Amino acid sequence: MFMPRPLRMFAVLAVTLALAACGDDSAKKEAKASEPTTAQSEIIKYNQYVDTANSISTTFEQALERYEAYAVPALKEGKPLKDFVISNDSTIQRTKEKLDRALAMSTPIAEIDAPAKAFSDALGKLAPLSHELQNYAAAKTFLSDNGALAREKSPAYVAALTEVVKAENGFYRGISIKDTANTKEAFEKAKKDTVAYYRAGMVYYGKATMDKASGVFEGKGLGADQEAFKQELDKMNEMALGFDKKTREADAKGCTGMMMNVNGFLASGRKILEHTNNGRYKEDAARTGAFKMMRPTIEDDANSLRQNFNNLISDLNIGRC
Repeated sequence: MFMPRPLRMFAVLAVTLALAACGDDSAKKEAKASEPTTAQSEIIKYNQYVDTANSISTTFEQALERYEAYAVPALKEGKPLKDFVISNDSTIQRTKEKLDRALAMSTPIAEIDAPAKAFSDALGKLAPLSHELQNYAAAKTFLSDNGALAREKSPAYVAALTEVVKAENGFYRGISIKDTANTKEAFEKAKKDTVAYYRAGMVYYGKATMDKASGVFEGKGLGADQEAFKQELDKMNEMALGFDKKTREADAKGCTGMMMNVNGFLASGRKILEHTNNGRYKEDAARTGAFKMMRPTIEDDANSLRQNFNNLISDLNIGRC
């Protein structure tokens, strides 16, 4: 399962690794003694990568889209520029430094290290061009040279930024692959019919549900993934009910805060299914005139599902139950 843009879900690695370790009773004592150190080192490095991803508020793909939508057409017109903007310049060096700090850590994470190195290298090549054009834009030099420098440097800038976008997406993909592997391992290793098992199951099926909702996040709808989305959501519900039962066996109060977030996520998913089945999304897409300016229901539903999922993962990371 791959979601191109990391959410807070990836911070759950500490939970999933800990759960996975709990289920391993077959290792030798010598190996067991070293596992906490190895696992902790991997968590630290992984979380450094996640922090790097989450610190990018505007992705480089978004920066490229903006530049190609506004700057490139203006430069092609050949007229004196009235405005010129470069996005993400300060993000370049900050992101590269974060990546390099993670890469310097000795514990290998095969799924992410190579993409992270490629991302860092691409940022290093973009940096000089971006810095030059950022100073040019900030000083409004384009008003005095009629955009000459921007026209000269723009093709190289677009080419370098395009390579960064490719590397950025590869980096996100690497994080997602590692995240999925750890989540699956934790779920499979957890002792069945325990709080740990149901907690790991909520993470696993929650992420599987989010993966099948990718069309909703893109504004297109569930499409061919509708039945799979429903199945993953139903499994998530099964895990949630098991979790609630087991926590109440230990304490009659249960874990109400966690269940509130779980039920919020399930409710958001079921609204998506309802609006898919009753044609609400299609009705919104068919709007004309002033009604077309209204925010579509699918956008609200996507935001609700994403927010409830993030709330759930944050709660799981706190580990209050």
